[in-house]
Amino acid sequence: MATTLAEVETAITAVETSGQSSVVDGLQYTRANLAALIQLRDTLKGESDRAAGSRPPFRGFQLSGMGYS
Repeated sequence: MATTLAEVETAITAVETSGQSSVVDGLQYTRANLAALIQLRDTLKGESDRAAGSRPPFRGFQLSGMGYS
């Protein structure tokens, strides 16, 4: 999982520095979707943290706004 996370980080850097698309001979090539890469990175980080035991397996939530106390 650490290798995949590193690859996603590298891809994000490449998109940020080189742009998401380019035009060659009038044809546009899209390299990546930055938003999708960021979402994937966040998901992988969460999974990695949970696997390492440094993050709870679920998020807490409040019921007080729905009439519960």
